[in-house]
Amino acid sequence: MQHPVTRPPNGTPGDATGPGSAPRSAGELEDLIARYVDDREERLIKLRRRMHATPEASGQERETTHLVAETLRDFGYEPKVMADDVGVIVDIDLGAPSGTRIALRSELDCVGVNDDKQAYYASTHPGLCHACGHDAHTTILLAVAGAIAEHRDLLSTRVFRHNLRLVFQPSEETATGARSMIKQGALDGVEAIIAVHVDPTIDAGSIGLRNGALTSAAKAFHATVRGRSGHSARPFEAVDPIPGATSLVGLFYQLGPRSMDSRYPLALTVASIQGGSVFNAIPDQATVAGTLRASRLRDMEAVQKRMHSVAKGVAESTGCEITLEFVNSTPATDNDPDVIQAFADIGSSLLGRDHVQWLDVPSLGGEDFAFYQELIPGAIIRLGAALEDIRSRRPLHSSLFDINETALAIGAKVLALAGLRLASSYGGTRP
Repeated sequence: MQHPVTRPPNGTPGDATGPGSAPRSAGELEDLIARYVDDREERLIKLRRRMHATPEASGQERETTHLVAETLRDFGYEPKVMADDVGVIVDIDLGAPSGTRIALRSELDCVGVNDDKQAYYASTHPGLCHACGHDAHTTILLAVAGAIAEHRDLLSTRVFRHNLRLVFQPSEETATGARSMIKQGALDGVEAIIAVHVDPTIDAGSIGLRNGALTSAAKAFHATVRGRSGHSARPFEAVDPIPGATSLVGLFYQLGPRSMDSRYPLALTVASIQGGSVFNAIPDQATVAGTLRASRLRDMEAVQKRMHSVAKGVAESTGCEITLEFVNSTPATDNDPDVIQAFADIGSSLLGRDHVQWLDVPSLGGEDFAFYQELIPGAIIRLGAALEDIRSRRPLHSSLFDINETALAIGAKVLALAGLRLASSYGGTRP
């Protein structure tokens, strides 16, 4: 699982690799890694498009896992494939005496939506699409692995406080992957963890940073409305679940937001209503599903309480039985100031200060990276990936989503250099 960086013979950490030579500077190392990534930009685009065309659902990422593992082996690493053949971890030994690590994380799964864009690399799997950007994140982390492997001799002349671990995580979209990886030891010996996430609203060449919450707490909900089936000509003989389902939707939207302080962000979204399959029969049941997102935990709890009250009231008024469940919850992310500062420093040096944006408010999107941050310090940033043509820009999870692929090389450089910066100097401790 480890890939050691060979240290110079007859020398000590930081010694030169040859007679009369001096250790390479941090700036020179950054330049060499940046050049390596830039020289391979076309390969990164090709790799990302390959993954984009063959997306896999959460928990089913076996082909993607195989591709990642094989690519890592080609770089000379010994990756560890996780349970059920989904997910990969690889340790990179930088010679740090402590054996502690800085982790860099990406995701492997896709979103359950169609890919409707006109591109030769569009998804070949109906109902599945990398509209989440995870194909880009995995490509970026593989580029980091390649850059470090290429410069192992140079890295052996540097002094590091921590080694590295690369985490390729499954099942982010179902908010189960991070917890699964944690149970399998992904954070064992890890002092801090970092990641990037593409943002289709930020121009390529810029990054977005935020201390504290970058994304909000999120929960999925599922309501089952059970009635009694019958003929559509004689509804009085049945208990129709359809009016119950539609009443739930209207009251959720109307009363949910009114149970909290409107000055704080909230998103209650019904994403699915299902019931019946024919025009002339009342079904036995209908379902309503969606997500609840809030920037404050107290607001989420208040809205949940109101939704349960609504469900009880609709059940009493329609004669239906209604079950409301909240599943796949994700806490808000919590970016550590010391860790985020490494991104700020690297971003300013690599991209220029004007391209480092400090974000005022968190997104209402959910991110299971937060589960890692509950245990150790970490930071996730926004990577600008907006298409040049403003008219073609689409939000995450849109069936027409795509990225500006120049973000791949930029993300790889930022993530690699931030990881090495933290491996050299991070002095935080576990909470």
